[in-house]
Amino acid sequence: CFCFCFQGIHCKSKPSSGIFNSFCHDAPASLSSMVLKSMKISTVMKCVQGSPCSLHLNIKGTLSLDENIRGLEICSLSLDTQQSQCTNVRFARKKSKMLNGKKVQVQFNCIEVNVAQHIYVTMKTVPNYCEVKLSQEYYVEAGKFDYNVDRARKIISVNVSNFHRDQDYYVRLCHKWFTCEDVGAFAVIKGKESLKSVSLKYSELLPCLCIEGWLAIPDARRIQLCPFENGKYYTKALWDNIVYNPATQTLAWEPACPVLVTVNLCRLMKSNDHCEDIQNSSKNSPEKVKYSRVDTHPRLCMK
Repeated sequence: CFCFCFQGIHCKSKPSSGIFNSFCHDAPASLSSMVLKSMKISTVMKCVQGSPCSLHLNIKGTLSLDENIRGLEICSLSLDTQQSQCTNVRFARKKSKMLNGKKVQVQFNCIEVNVAQHIYVTMKTVPNYCEVKLSQEYYVEAGKFDYNVDRARKIISVNVSNFHRDQDYYVRLCHKWFTCEDVGAFAVIKGKESLKSVSLKYSELLPCLCIEGWLAIPDARRIQLCPFENGKYYTKALWDNIVYNPATQTLAWEPACPVLVTVNLCRLMKSNDHCEDIQNSSKNSPEKVKYSRVDTHPRLCMK
C-alpha cells in the first residue's frame, strides 16, 4: 500500500472498517466545509514479482490543514456487490499544526479493484465532520492508449497500458456514428507478450475516426479515444459522395462522418468563378442532405 503526502507532511495509512468513522459530528465554527478541495481517481497496475498483476485505485485529494483534522478516510463501495473497502490516512500532528491553513495533497493506491467494476468513492475527514465530504462514482476501465500518427504511411501506432498481463486485448479503428463502425480488422495484443503496441492502417483522418479497445473477455466494456474530432485533421474526403441522379432529379451528399454543416445550392458565375447562393436552399444537417427536383444546369453546385 502506497501513501504519500506532499508539502512535507508525514502520513501513515492502514486498512479501516469504516464503522468508527461512519457517524458524523457537527463541525467547529472555525472549520470551513470547503476544507476538502478536490478528489481525482484513476487506476494503476501493480505487479509484484511471482504474483499476478492487480488493479488498484489511485486517489489524489487536496486538503487544507486544520488543527481539528487528524487525517482522512477513503472508502470505496462496489455498486455491483455492495462490498466496501476503507483506508485511514493519519497525519503527523506536530507537523500538521505548524502548517495549519496550508494545502496538503494526499495520494494513495491501497484499494484493489476489478475491471468493469462500478464503484462509489468517498473521502471524509477524521474525525468525520458533517457536510465535509467528497464523493464520486467511478467505472474501472482496462486499457490506456498512447498513439502516434504517421501521415506519410497512413498508419496509427497504438500503445496500450494498464491491463492485466495474463489477458489478451483487442484494438481496432472505427468510425463513430451512433455506434462505432468497423474500419478494417481488429488487432490482438497478447497478454503475455512484452510488446504492447499495434499498427493500424487508415484511409482518411476523419473527425469520427476513433481508436477502440477492450479486454478479450465476455461483455467487456469498450473504451474509445477519438483524437481527430476537434477538426485538426479535417480533409476533403469529408465532402466526397456528392451524387446527382438524373432519373429522379435529386442531388444528395452523404458525409463520411456525422458533422453538423450548412449546405447551400449555388450557381457558378462565369464572370468571376464565384458561386452565388440560391435562395431558400440552405440546409443544416449532421447526416445526409438531399435536394429534390434539381435542374441539370451545368454550373449548379453544392457548397
